[in-house]
Amino acid sequence: MRSDNRLLIIAAASTLALTAAASRSATVYALNGLARPLDGQDALIRFDSSNPAGYTTIGTTGVNNIGFGGLDFDESGNLWAYASYFKNTGGAAAGLYKINPATGVATAQGNPGLQSLQDIAWNPVDNTMYGINSQNNVSRLYKINLNSGVVSPVGILQGLPTQQHVMSFAIDSTGSFFIHEMNSDRIYKGSTLSLSQLYQLPADTNFSQGMTIDWSNGDTGYHAAVGYGVYPHYFSRLNTFSADGSSYVEGAEFGPELPDGLPPVECGDLAIMPIPAPSTGLVLMGLAPMVMRRRR
Repeated sequence: MRSDNRLLIIAAASTLALTAAASRSATVYALNGLARPLDGQDALIRFDSSNPAGYTTIGTTGVNNIGFGGLDFDESGNLWAYASYFKNTGGAAAGLYKINPATGVATAQGNPGLQSLQDIAWNPVDNTMYGINSQNNVSRLYKINLNSGVVSPVGILQGLPTQQHVMSFAIDSTGSFFIHEMNSDRIYKGSTLSLSQLYQLPADTNFSQGMTIDWSNGDTGYHAAVGYGVYPHYFSRLNTFSADGSSYVEGAEFGPELPDGLPPVECGDLAIMPIPAPSTGLVLMGLAPMVMRRRR
């Protein structure tokens, strides 16, 4: 009986630790592309996932005329961004940057890239940064070398519509890929190159927008959806979704629109810093005095 009680105590404490971690709201980082003037610098913002309208602007990237479409942390907490387009023309841009999360300043990493990417995401299973891009209705997956900035093709994504434009990209704790295809307003899920539809989005999305999954804390998905409302109004809100396909929920707006009808925030991408997993060893150490007292 004493041995069984010890196991029950340890199991209960472990469950409480996991429940407490899973119940926390996430601190989300994002790159806001709505600069003034519009060809100005993106700004790094931070907000609590339960209150996107309460965002704080950390600082600008220091990179003129570049719209960053990709943003993610690696397992060590380094924040990376990828240039996607030139703001003044809408043409394709490229290049890996490392961002200081305390200031927002972006520093080019390695040689300037030639391959444009719409989004990037860290895979915690193989510890690799990946990217996606569509061209001529063909969408490809890429690997990114974080030391050199070199982008290498992995292969063509399968299961998307004939007319396709991939936009947002995220990876969960199991290494499953989640991709937002903007023409059909759907989110697809799959293992590497093979995808199938997971969600039909409830609104017509447009423009640069981001997605991430809190892979170190329960795999909650976040989608910064941007699109047209009733002309001349736009919407920009933080939606949440389950990685298993059970629910996609429209969330709160990033704030009241500006005088010209634009939203105050257009997230080029989202990123959540990973947290350490609960340690069984620490739980056991914390319980040792309790177990010893029970033995007496």
